[in-house]
Amino acid sequence: MMRVRVMKLKETSLAVAAALALGSASAVHAEIGLKAGAWDLSFSGNVNGFLTRNSCDNSATAVNGGLACNNAGGLKEVAIESGLLPSALVFSGKSSQSGWDIGATIGFYPGLNDGGTAGKRGLSTSTIDLRQNFLTFGDKNFGTVKVGKDIGLFGSDAILADMTLLGVGSAGAFGGGNTTLGRIGVGYIYTDWIPQISYSSPKYGGFQYSAGVFQGVDLVSSSVNANSATLTGHEQPGLQAKGSYEWTGSVSGKAWVSGLGQKVKSRGAPADTAPAGASISGQAFDLGAKVNVADFEGVLYAYSADGIGTEAIGFDAAAVVGGNVEKRKSKGGYVQGTYKFGKFKPGLSYGESSLDLASNETNPNLVKKNKSAVLGLYYSLTQSLNLVGEYIKTKAENQAGGDNKDSRERTHCEKALPSIEKDL
Repeated sequence: MMRVRVMKLKETSLAVAAALALGSASAVHAEIGLKAGAWDLSFSGNVNGFLTRNSCDNSATAVNGGLACNNAGGLKEVAIESGLLPSALVFSGKSSQSGWDIGATIGFYPGLNDGGTAGKRGLSTSTIDLRQNFLTFGDKNFGTVKVGKDIGLFGSDAILADMTLLGVGSAGAFGGGNTTLGRIGVGYIYTDWIPQISYSSPKYGGFQYSAGVFQGVDLVSSSVNANSATLTGHEQPGLQAKGSYEWTGSVSGKAWVSGLGQKVKSRGAPADTAPAGASISGQAFDLGAKVNVADFEGVLYAYSADGIGTEAIGFDAAAVVGGNVEKRKSKGGYVQGTYKFGKFKPGLSYGESSLDLASNETNPNLVKKNKSAVLGLYYSLTQSLNLVGEYIKTKAENQAGGDNKDSRERTHCEKALPSIEKDL
């Protein structure tokens, strides 16, 4: 994910890129597998790269937690970078033993940027993000228990339904980080990949639920927000839960609701900026729906949070005001529509995320709102190769009403190998 910058922005982007995928979780899906004794083994993944061109604003206005580049010279930057969906190589194995279905997954997610930063430096290397590392056990009647690190429950359907998952979206990676942001921070809070012990029920018709205990997430400042509180103590796990319902027919789709709760405590200086012993109990919930009618697909999503932050869990979630730590409220959502004409699928998406000041807080440069509109163009050149273009306009506002402007141009293409199964 990308590092947040200090600014306020209005952004225009045209995106084009290239990607190769073996079994990417959502878009192009392919898998290479083999059978070894009682185990079914497989690996999947994707490789992508985007050519992007960003034109930064030349305004001196600061928006702390905004999502665009800003400098006095109006810098133009061309980069070849990963998209929102990073490259991946995922190994998994599953087996049925003593009446239990068991499995294990380890996923490696490398990016194109050197050392997690934008640009190229001599003798530098790219980083690998180990996002997935978990085991599962259960059966079709009991459900499934998961232990390890994997995608969270809160906000997961929002990013999986986001059409910019296959592209670049907002916030180019030349500002830092292994991938771009897509609609993260401009429509939803990033679900993240979190250590957990969770349970997913069997499907009851179209209904399924999941719940679990999760590693608590620190509260931090996303940039140089002087008031933002840092709290890193976790005396109890966080809680997340999700329920969803899927239906079929001439009008098919999925609806979901999810929630998150956690309590974070200050360790005191020098680790934390909040007074020692102070704590924040944060909560968030969301709801959304994806509906398919013939070749049209629509998505409607919204979230609300208190003490959870914006863009990512814990980012600018609280402030230190008069020696006390106070929660900030946030909310947002997005609406999206795509229509398929044979191999061609255009799409439109609009979303925004907003953050309120804490009680009695004065912080004019803190981000108030990030919002963007995206035109996406998707073309299936072959069964395994997709071409993608994006045009993006984004605006970020600070609490005092100031703003910056940023423009982006990008190109994308995506490829997958067909599924291969072989018994040995």
